[in-house]
Amino acid sequence: MNVKPTAGFTLPWAGVTPAPSAKTKMLALIRKFTVAAFVIASIATSCVLVKAGARIPAPDPAVTGRVSAATDDFGFRLLNALAKDPRQNTIISPLGVATAFAMAYNGAAGATKAEMSRTLALGSLSDEEINRANYYLMHTLAGADPAVQTEIANALWVQKDFPINPNFRTVCESFYDARAASLDFIGDPMGAAAEINSWVDKSTRHRIPVLVARITPDTRLMLTDAVYFKGTWTSKFKEEQTRPRPFHLMGGDSHQTPMMEQTGDFSYFDNQNFQAIRLPYGNKRYAMYVFLARKAAGLPEFLHTLDETPWTQWTSQFAQKSGEIVLPKFETTYSRKLNDTLVEMGMRLAFDRRAADFSRIDRGLYINDVEHKTWIKVDEKGTEAAAATSIGFGSAAMVGGSMRFVMIVDHPFFFAITEEQTGAVLFAGVVVDPTLTGGA
Repeated sequence: MNVKPTAGFTLPWAGVTPAPSAKTKMLALIRKFTVAAFVIASIATSCVLVKAGARIPAPDPAVTGRVSAATDDFGFRLLNALAKDPRQNTIISPLGVATAFAMAYNGAAGATKAEMSRTLALGSLSDEEINRANYYLMHTLAGADPAVQTEIANALWVQKDFPINPNFRTVCESFYDARAASLDFIGDPMGAAAEINSWVDKSTRHRIPVLVARITPDTRLMLTDAVYFKGTWTSKFKEEQTRPRPFHLMGGDSHQTPMMEQTGDFSYFDNQNFQAIRLPYGNKRYAMYVFLARKAAGLPEFLHTLDETPWTQWTSQFAQKSGEIVLPKFETTYSRKLNDTLVEMGMRLAFDRRAADFSRIDRGLYINDVEHKTWIKVDEKGTEAAAATSIGFGSAAMVGGSMRFVMIVDHPFFFAITEEQTGAVLFAGVVVDPTLTGGA
């Protein structure tokens, strides 16, 4: 099912709301732990979440912070590993990939689970802590800002008559709102792919019509995640001020690119290596951060330093400042099979048909395919973005200062779309050429 905002959306909780001072302290604690925790004050003070008649204990705010920090850390490392081609834009959804693997993690055991934990930066967090935090985060994001559309959907696709562990299925359904469906991967792989792609197309508002191109004969289970975002700038760019300007590529060439312009007071930060700006959406709970290396070819060096720790430090130093921002309009897609990249990042056993241990789903399973696709459009009105992730399981038995700033984003840059109260990273990417419309 989709997790999406509804009118007057709140999570039902038991317990008494503490005084504002206690609420403030709690939020400060969460912020301290991570830039990526998705916490709303009215929710963080509660005790029990009620879902479909079942009472799910609310996660400890510190645990929520650790899970969110892990998601962002994994996402930044994945982006750094993927963004190697200076001729290609790379856009990913840290939230989407991490959520899909959080479901898969519930089926892993032994050394496979330990290796996945290291790659996903989960540390000593228990399954229950991870699942409760992710459920909480998904629903918090969906209702964070009524002026912004944020939708998250998960699904569980099983080969008909294949006996997966009912506990695994229950966890995916209960904590990840994962719709469960039975398909015939063996007898009708094209029909199975068509049904999965139909779900992806609907869940991404038709922005990603096809995620799964083909299904291998040994596939027994597939997990999918979709993320959709649409937000208008709090302060829109004026279309009549958009005009062509040169955008300088890393190879030294340049392209004429439509550039949007705006002056005013912005949340801004800079140092000797880069300029950075925060551009909010809607009621300012969500925002796009844009980081521009001072050197035209400085993006790879910036990415090399990017992980959750400096990200938290940098975003905590933004302050209001008067200035001018010039930002390119762009629309681009990205598509990548993540198997090799994840193996390089340390998740080896999960992809090894002989050594993988997903016995908490069923014996003999291994991950045979991980696909990730994204789409994003940035213009004068705001941003629309979508992402989809699939994880296929095969059967091994078969096969600042005070001066006014000017920030002209006219060479390759990094961006991240975040939920502002705690900085949750939904999308992150590098734009090396805003005139490119497609990726790998």
